[in-house]
Amino acid sequence: MTQRGNIRYDASADFDRLGRRFAHLRNYVDRRILFSPATAFALAICGIYAFAGLINKFDPEGSTGSILVRLAIVLITVASFTLLPAKLRSSTAALLPMKIFFVFYLCRLIENVYVSSIAISPGPGMIFSVFLVTSVGATLLIASMDRAIRNTDLIFVMNILCVIFLVGLYLNRDMLFVSQGERMALDKINPIAMGHTAFAFLIYFFLVVGKTKKLTIQSIILGPLLLLVVVFSRSRGAYIAGGGSLLVYILLLKGSKRVFAILGALVVAMVILASSGVELIDVVIARLQTINVDADQSTMIRSQLYAGAWRQFQEDPLFGRYAVEMQFNFYPHNIYLESLMSVGAFGSLPFAAHIILALRSTVGIIRSGKFPLAAVLAAVIFIREAIAGLASGSLWGNSVFWVTSALTISFWYGYQGFLAKTRNAEIRAY
Repeated sequence: MTQRGNIRYDASADFDRLGRRFAHLRNYVDRRILFSPATAFALAICGIYAFAGLINKFDPEGSTGSILVRLAIVLITVASFTLLPAKLRSSTAALLPMKIFFVFYLCRLIENVYVSSIAISPGPGMIFSVFLVTSVGATLLIASMDRAIRNTDLIFVMNILCVIFLVGLYLNRDMLFVSQGERMALDKINPIAMGHTAFAFLIYFFLVVGKTKKLTIQSIILGPLLLLVVVFSRSRGAYIAGGGSLLVYILLLKGSKRVFAILGALVVAMVILASSGVELIDVVIARLQTINVDADQSTMIRSQLYAGAWRQFQEDPLFGRYAVEMQFNFYPHNIYLESLMSVGAFGSLPFAAHIILALRSTVGIIRSGKFPLAAVLAAVIFIREAIAGLASGSLWGNSVFWVTSALTISFWYGYQGFLAKTRNAEIRAY
């Protein structure tokens, strides 16, 4: 790996380090924050479901609201990329394995749908639009804008999206309270998506709490509300993947930062216990105890999907054959098995290389402690998505996994080198 200097990228001096010729970009981004790279990134990781509550309230029967939100996110992402000066766009060879896998997997989807005439739910229109636009397209565009994602912009947009998410749930409070005895759910957002979205905001507030007094107050106010949503969504995947990602993050921290993170987590746990007794913990434990292949239908179906996907891989181990588990005609809820059964061991090599590069980047970013908020947030959410991918999601529809893994790699392998070159140019100018 090319040696790069570790340069701190804080909210007050981030664009100054890019040199005098890029100084005008501070005003450019501030005036057009709606079309900033930070907005594109925030919308990619939680934007669709952040608006689900509002859509469920004002357009409960139709799909117009959901379509408009998805279209708006696409347009904002494209506009952010288009308006960003070409000199601030990045590229790194470390994303090549991901791009190769995209080609392999897309060829498999095309062959299955249009050559073998396999009916893949929810239909070719949805599958190809989601995969090509929100996964491949958004990933490549956002990963190329890592240098221009400012801390201040990202904090502002994430705070706004979190408020929109909670307001949307509040407007549907009657429906949520009725379903709270089982699982919180709305027509436009299922319990799994609700739990993962709330946990994404929790991860964000965990990373920014203590940075400033204002952020600390916001975290104290909004954190418990998000925690309630996570708990009563009763999503086992959100519990395990979200908790696991925070645990990995804490373990990767160095020295005093790890100690402070552990102490902070203990304080939060004590506050939760003091305010709610053991009720919330009992809800989580009770839900996790339902993981039983013999008694729980969801677990039973997933085990059958895993077995079927593994059997299909064994039948065509080198190149794979089907993009879906044929017994249920659905993705197997395990992106790693899905890769093996769809493109085989050969086609899965670039996928494995991409994951290894993303894990290497994640470790480096967290342990460095010198990267911007977007890099750390992308790294932690990638960990969550990598864990969640063991029991949920599909390769064509898991846009958060692709965006965060690619952005993490782009930060680690490209960002430091760019700033180092810029700094050296500034030094030579004097």
